Amino acid sequence: MSTIATEHPILRRSRGSELSAMWALFTLTFRQHLHGRRLLVLGLLYLLPCGLAVMLRLIPRPAPMDHLELALLLILLPHGLAPLTALLYAAGIIRDEVEEQTLTYLLLRSIPRWAIYIVKLAATVCVSTVLVAIAATALYIAIYYQSPSALTEVLQNRLPRVIAVFSLAQMAYCVLFGFMGLITRRSLISGIAYIVLIEGFLASIDFVARQLTVVYYVRTLILRWIDLPENILRSAEREWGLKPETMPTVETCLTRLLIFCLVGTVLAAWWFSRREFRLKTPGD
Repeated sequence: MSTIATEHPILRRSRGSELSAMWALFTLTFRQHLHGRRLLVLGLLYLLPCGLAVMLRLIPRPAPMDHLELALLLILLPHGLAPLTALLYAAGIIRDEVEEQTLTYLLLRSIPRWAIYIVKLAATVCVSTVLVAIAATALYIAIYYQSPSALTEVLQNRLPRVIAVFSLAQMAYCVLFGFMGLITRRSLISGIAYIVLIEGFLASIDFVARQLTVVYYVRTLILRWIDLPENILRSAEREWGLKPETMPTVETCLTRLLIFCLVGTVLAAWWFSRREFRLKTPGD
């Protein structure tokens, strides 16, 4: 086994060369995420609720559009598919480079080690956010396509806020799963367990500990900030066990999530800059 040493200082070039190298790493990571089986698997998973929505609207007694919006777009997407997307991409930010034996080439670039992690994380957040935004748009179209006036109102008013909330959630999930990928080799198993037990189970218990979950703030932002119809709003409050008088404000949700993202990113970047990674060599 060969060890990547960390005690030798990295030779620095000019600031312009460093920024150029960061941009090249960002675009390379972005392109890498758009290829491979992960995107295919996620694409198929995102097509399932869209197909289900179309099918339930075409049956003789169509399902109400507001019920489909609540079940597929406000529950299934942010509670299942969106965190899974972040997990599949963010958990492998560094682990994939180690497995493919390409981490050495990254460390030889004129970029500080901490910056390598941050740049790759930023590209991962962008890809994850774009995929979820496309999925949300497709779901709204699949649900409301038979009602052009309702579809126009939804796309103009609700969709931008839904995408904003989901984007903030994707940032937090990518930070969380990116750090998880650094500290454990079984990051996918640990991540799925976290999504089910913490984000799924703990967040649904009316207890102070659920304020430690990402989905709690996502639910609160959906209820407080997105202009939902009254029937969807009340159904969501009952489904999630939330009361308007006890929910934090929009500003509080944004502040806590952004602080978590900042602290988590700094901690993970520091961890990556201090760690040694053992890579397989042809002789191993």
